[in-house]
Amino acid sequence: MDAKDLYNSNHLVKPNPIGYNIRDRNGDINRKKFINTLDYSLEQIKLREVYEKVYRRINFSVNIDGYDYTQHVINVTFKYANREFNRFYGTLYVRQGYLPEDIELDDCVCVRDGELLAVKTGELVESPQDLAPYFKFENGTYVPWKIPQTHSRADLRRILYSEGFVCDGIRYVRFKRSAGSARVGKCLFINESLYPRMHRWGLCGLNIKRGDELDTAAFESYVSLTCSSIIGTVKIQPENILLIDDYHSIFREKCVAITFDEKSKRLRSETSEVEIDNSVWDGQSLLDVSLFSECPKQGMMLLRNRFFKSCCFNTNLQDFFRDNGITDVSQLNGKTRATSISDIKLVTTPSSIKYLKFGSFDKWLDNLDPTFGLVKHEKRTHFFDGRMVQCHYQLLNSLQLSYEETKEFVRPSMEYLNLIKDDPCVFRYSIKYPTNDEWDAVPVGLKFKNDIIYKMLGINDRFAETKLYYDYLKDATNAMSNSLKHGHVLVNGNYSTLFGNPLEMLKATIGAFDGTSEIKIGHAHTRRFRTGVELLGCRSPHVCAGNVWVFKNEINPLIEHYFNLSREIICVNSIGENLLERLSGADFDSDTALITDNPVLLAAAKRHYEHFPVPTKKVGAKKITRLYTPESLCDMDIATSVNKIGEIINLSQELNTIMWDTLSKGKSIDDILPLYCDIAQLDVMSNIEIDSAKKEYPVNNTLELSEMKKKYIRVDKNGKRIMPNFFMPVARKKGYYNPEKKSYISHNTTMDYLQRAIREFSKGRSVGKREFLPFSEVLNKQYANQSKCNYDQIERVINIVQTAKDDMEAIWADTETYDTAQKFALVDEIRQRCIDYIGSINFNPTTMYELLNLIEDERYKGISRTLFSILFGAPNISFFQIIDNSRQPRDVLIEFPCGDITIYSFRFSKQKMMQNIGDIIQI
Repeated sequence: MDAKDLYNSNHLVKPNPIGYNIRDRNGDINRKKFINTLDYSLEQIKLREVYEKVYRRINFSVNIDGYDYTQHVINVTFKYANREFNRFYGTLYVRQGYLPEDIELDDCVCVRDGELLAVKTGELVESPQDLAPYFKFENGTYVPWKIPQTHSRADLRRILYSEGFVCDGIRYVRFKRSAGSARVGKCLFINESLYPRMHRWGLCGLNIKRGDELDTAAFESYVSLTCSSIIGTVKIQPENILLIDDYHSIFREKCVAITFDEKSKRLRSETSEVEIDNSVWDGQSLLDVSLFSECPKQGMMLLRNRFFKSCCFNTNLQDFFRDNGITDVSQLNGKTRATSISDIKLVTTPSSIKYLKFGSFDKWLDNLDPTFGLVKHEKRTHFFDGRMVQCHYQLLNSLQLSYEETKEFVRPSMEYLNLIKDDPCVFRYSIKYPTNDEWDAVPVGLKFKNDIIYKMLGINDRFAETKLYYDYLKDATNAMSNSLKHGHVLVNGNYSTLFGNPLEMLKATIGAFDGTSEIKIGHAHTRRFRTGVELLGCRSPHVCAGNVWVFKNEINPLIEHYFNLSREIICVNSIGENLLERLSGADFDSDTALITDNPVLLAAAKRHYEHFPVPTKKVGAKKITRLYTPESLCDMDIATSVNKIGEIINLSQELNTIMWDTLSKGKSIDDILPLYCDIAQLDVMSNIEIDSAKKEYPVNNTLELSEMKKKYIRVDKNGKRIMPNFFMPVARKKGYYNPEKKSYISHNTTMDYLQRAIREFSKGRSVGKREFLPFSEVLNKQYANQSKCNYDQIERVINIVQTAKDDMEAIWADTETYDTAQKFALVDEIRQRCIDYIGSINFNPTTMYELLNLIEDERYKGISRTLFSILFGAPNISFFQIIDNSRQPRDVLIEFPCGDITIYSFRFSKQKMMQNIGDIIQI
C-alpha cells in the first residue's frame, strides 16, 4: 500500500476505527490488495512462531487456491505526495479526508454544504461550474489544474514512522527494511501486537533502546538480514565456529583516485599513486565438507543468520588440520568454544559477523540460533549445459571493437538465431535453455509458452506448419534478436563466484599465513578452463575500461586438494593486486564475475589494458551516529530512497560512447584521459549509491550527477539531446523513448556497431505470404464427433478465458497502481485460477477435441493463444489424451562430436524420437 492512501484512510473527516479498508462489500478480504511476497526466510519462520504465541492460534496465514495470504505484515511504498484532491480510479479526484464511497456525483461534481468534495475528469459536463483554482473547464470536461500539495512524501514517511496506522482494525508500526527496499523507498510495517517479540528476537541480545545513540545505517541493514529468501537451512552450533582475524593487504599503485574535497564538498578524480587497502577475505568463510550433505555437488553456500552474512566455501577442514599435525584446539589461531579439533566446522572473520559492530563475539554466540538460512549456492547458466554465458552491454561498451570484429563476435549468435527460424528441431532444442529473464522477453510468460511449444514440437512435424507455431516462433526470435541488440550475446564461459585467497585463509587458522599469496598477481584458479589459458573477467555493475580484468588461469594442486569447488567458482588474489577496485568494489560475500575466453573480447581488452588505470575509491564512509528514534530512522530512509544508480550507469555508458568515438577519429589516449577520469568517477559513484543503505558518505551524488550531465550534454541543430543509437531499443523497451527531445545517433563504438551488424545479418530473410496448416490437422481425428460434444462446457471455458484475458490486460495497462513485479504476481494468480477451474471440469474427449478446434476459429481470434496456453496448463486428462494420441516419430537434436549441425562450437545431429507427454523415448 502507498503511504498516501494509508494516511488518508486514517485521517478522515469522520474517523473510522477500521482505518484502511481491505474488504469488499460482502466483508471478504480483497485478495487483489495482496500483491507482495514475504519470502520463506528465517524471519517468516519466526513470525509464524511469534504469532502462535501471541494469539494462541495457528492462522498467521490463510491458504486460498494454493496461495498463502497474511495481513500481519504490510509493505508500504512512498511513491506519492498527498494533495488537497487525490486521484482514484484514474479520473476521480476526491478531497483529502474523504473516500470514493462517500461521494455522490452530479454532472461530474460532488458539492456538499457548499464545499467541493470530488470531481470526475475526462467526461463531458452539461453545466460547467467554476472550480478554480483546483480544476478548470477545458474542451467540455474538467481537468486538474492547481491542486496544492498538503503532505510531501517525506512528510508522510515521518507521520507513518512515528504514528503507525490502522488497517482492517489492526494497528501497524514500522518494522524493518532490507538494503534493497531502502534504495527504492519501501519499508515493512507489522501488526503492533507482534512487534515487541519480533524486535527483541531481531536484536539477538543487544540492549538497544529507543533514543540510544547508534550507527543506524549499519544497524538497519544488518537487522534485516534474516528477511532474505532461503532455500533451506544448515545447523551450525556455537562450538563449531572458529573466528580468525581479517587480513588487509596494503600497498601502493597508480590508479584513477577518486577523493572527496572537504573544502568544496565535491568529488575529485585524477591519476595518482595512492595506498590500496584490500580486505582479502571480506565476507567469506570456510565451511567443512560435512555440512554440505544437503547439496554435496556445490562449492559454496551463502548463509545468513541474525547479524551474520557469509559466503561459505566447501573445505576439507579436518584434512588440513590432520595434514598439518593440528590435534588440539590450543594450536588454532583464533577464538572458539570448541573443545576438540573435530568440532570446528566454520571458519569466519569479523567481516561476516555484523554483530561485532555492536556487541561481542561471546554475546553473539550466547544468543546464536544454530539454524542458519541457506540463501543460495552457485549455479550453472541455462545455456548449453552451463558452458555459455550472456555478456552485457556494459562490458561491450567498455571495449573498443571495430565493425569487422563486432560482426565476427555476433556472427555465431546470428547463425544460431537463423537456424532456430529455419528448423523446428533447433527451436525445440533452444527453448529448453534460456529462461524468460535471460531472453529479455516481453512480460507475457514466455517461459510457460516455451514449455508448451517444446511439448507440441515433440508430437509431430505438422505442428510446425501451423500459424500458432509460427506466431510463437516469431515472438521468441524477436525476443532473442532484441536481447542481442541489448548486448546479451552468448560467449564461452560462465558467472563464477569470487573466492579470495583460499589457501591463505586456511593457513591463517593455524597461524601459518605469512602475508604472501599462492596465487600470483595477474592469475586466478578456476576449473572451468584449462591451466595456462588467458581469460577476461568483469563484474556487474561494470562501468568502464578500467573495470576489465585480464588474467591467466593457473590450476593450483593444493586448492584442488583442500577445497571442493565447482566450475562456477574462481579463486582470486587481492594481496598486492588492486583487483577488488578493478571489479567495481567487489568483495567475497557471493559476488560473481563473468569469465570468458572469447578471443574477440580478449583481444579488445588487451588492446588498451595498460592505458586505463583502475578507478579506485578513496572516499571513506562516515560513521554517523544517530538517535535510535522513528524521526531519525525516517531521515535516514528519506536520504537512502533517492537512488541514482540507473542514471549513473546510463551516463557512464553515454560517456564511454563519446570516448571511443573520439579515439576512433584520431585523438590520443592523453586527449581523452580527463573524460576517462570522469567515467571512473561514475564507477565510484555507482558503488557509493549501492552502499548507501548500509553506509553514509559525505558525497552528494545528485549534485555530482547533475554537474557531470551539464558538462557533457550534446544537442543537435534542432535542439535535441544527442544519445548513442544503441540506447534506442532499450528506451523503447522501458517506455522512455522520446524522439521529439532526443536524437539517437550512431557512433563508432561496439554497441552501435552491434545494432548495425544485427541488421546486416537479418537482411534478405523476409518471407512472402505463408500457407498455414489448420491446428485441427495436428490432432487425431478419431474424436471428431459433434453429436457427443458438450457445448455448455465449451461456452463456460470460452467465457472464463475471455474474462481472465480481460483482467490480465487491465492489470498490464494500469500504470499507477502496481509495479512490474506486482503485475506479474497478479497476472499469474488470475491465470492459475483460470487453469484450476478448467482443470476441474470433466470433459469427454470429443468436447476437448472441439475446444481445441476453436483455437483457430475467427470468432475467438482475440483469445486463441490464451486459450491454448491455459488448456495446456490445466491438469485435464482428456486434453493430454488427445495430444498424446496425436504423436508421431519426429527428429530431435542430439549433441554429437561428428554431427553435421554446428551451433557455436558445439556439433549436433538429428535422431528420430517419439515424444510422450513429459518425456522422450528413443525408438
